[in-house]
Amino acid sequence: MLLSEMFSGMPDLEIKGLCIDSRKARQGDLFFCLKGLASDGHRFAEMACEKGAVAVVHSDEVVRSEGAVYIRVEDVNEELNRICDLFFDHPSHKMTVFGVTGTNGKTTTTSIISDVYHKPCGYMGTIAVRYGSVSRIPNLTTPDALEIHGNLKEMVDHGMEAVAMEVSSHGLAMRRTDSVDFDAAVFTNLTYDHLDYHKTMEQYFEAKKLLFSRMKPDGVAVLNADDVSFEELAACASCRCVSYGIDRDADYRAENVRLSVRSSSFELVYKGRRYQVETNLSAKYNLYNLLGAMAAMHETGMTIEEMLPKLSHISQIDGRMEILDEGQDFTVIVDYAHTPDGFEKVFEYAKATTEGKIYSVFGCAGKRDKVKRRVLGQIAGKYCHRVYVTEEDPRDETAEEIGAMILSGMEEGKGVMIPDRYEAVKAAIERAETGDCVLILGKGDEPYMYYEDGRHPWMGDNQAAQKVLREMKDKHPDHE
Repeated sequence: MLLSEMFSGMPDLEIKGLCIDSRKARQGDLFFCLKGLASDGHRFAEMACEKGAVAVVHSDEVVRSEGAVYIRVEDVNEELNRICDLFFDHPSHKMTVFGVTGTNGKTTTTSIISDVYHKPCGYMGTIAVRYGSVSRIPNLTTPDALEIHGNLKEMVDHGMEAVAMEVSSHGLAMRRTDSVDFDAAVFTNLTYDHLDYHKTMEQYFEAKKLLFSRMKPDGVAVLNADDVSFEELAACASCRCVSYGIDRDADYRAENVRLSVRSSSFELVYKGRRYQVETNLSAKYNLYNLLGAMAAMHETGMTIEEMLPKLSHISQIDGRMEILDEGQDFTVIVDYAHTPDGFEKVFEYAKATTEGKIYSVFGCAGKRDKVKRRVLGQIAGKYCHRVYVTEEDPRDETAEEIGAMILSGMEEGKGVMIPDRYEAVKAAIERAETGDCVLILGKGDEPYMYYEDGRHPWMGDNQAAQKVLREMKDKHPDHE
């Protein structure tokens, strides 16, 4: 694409790629001087040009390189969004785009949509960028605008007609999705999280609201009628709204709910009609995720009748309420829960479905909300017979420092610190007896761990638990 096609008055210079990281600049790139949380791209414009960038978009003064073209604008982020959409040929306009935001449930809701929707549907979020046979680990839940539009272009080129995207509060606040053409925006719930970044719940919610206040008029907002955010979100939405829920009246409402360890059923009431829903999802909070997904899919053209046969065998979402079964006589569940609300819901589910004792394994991330650590300890201590506190992306802190804060929230002797995460998983599982439940929380299937020097491989909580269970089975082959 020519630079003149991107910016009026610019020369007919061929632009081969877009770049926001000077270290990744290549010959023929257009470099955008973005201001981030930790660094300012204006400082690296010269480096980008040395690596081959032929043009630079900037808002402040930069050190200029001979031969490069400089385009000064008021808002680099705004131009980045516009140009990404243009350069990749408006991919989000060629698909049905579902955006899902909220504190908990984003991954489950988007995964349900990508699994059940009646058109080829990709997925972009915490666990993967996935379409067709392609699946790769993402850098962030909501990546930068360049990566988003590049991913969407790949999906369009591979025949995807829809995509379900997790949209984080960070991504919204940093305007990474400003030029994505969303057809449906789903809100799951609003609970305590990310106050290390947003500082207050009010600012956190304001970030979430951006997805709905910026919706196109012919889009649809799908809102949780049972959540405290419902009225305010409905008021700020720039498009029509539909609701879903269980406890309050809603456009899509679940009634006569029946829950069991490995499945659920309910009657979906929509416009006076009743539909019997049988699903392999368990726990009430997952029914909210299912209802939100069903409402969004129905509002974008899929009939409820088309969905029903698919809901009884929704694909297992790795690391999300993943029940591991190696023939043991106790329950092992791996879940990504890492917020107070997520913890309460998982522990309530365990309490309701467990006859024996409850054990848990978790930690808290370094360089993140420190207040939450004691709160998670309090919740776990309330439900568990024993808590195994361990490392969980410690970054520039030690697992022991973080663990001490978690342990301060429970009575003395209830918890034990085991820094090595695999050893903590092993200790909890080996302690369990018939009818007990082991909850391994916080990382799900994430195959990495963040330390001070960056990201290192980690087998994932599900793989760690499975390895321990299989080793136990090999040692005691007759144990059922």
